[in-house]
Amino acid sequence: MKSSDALVTKAGPGTIAEASICALPCMLFAYLPGQEEGNVPFVEQSGFGKYSGSPDVIADTVSQWLSDPNMMRSMQENALKAARPSATLDI
Repeated sequence: MKSSDALVTKAGPGTIAEASICALPCMLFAYLPGQEEGNVPFVEQSGFGKYSGSPDVIADTVSQWLSDPNMMRSMQENALKAARPSATLDI
């Protein structure tokens, strides 16, 4: 993930946790009902990603992010704010 500019992924908790630690904006395209459903609003409300099941919307959204350095910087900062790198040690 460290060499990526953005991530297109299912809303899995481990992937989202790693992405936030790596300051990666996330484009979510799917989730498991119940188990992963709450991850979508977490990413969107934290300001480091969006959700869509439409391939066209996904492509347009990620293209917009990548063409706007200020938006990318803001989303990267928001991802780091949401990150909890020591969470496993705190449990």
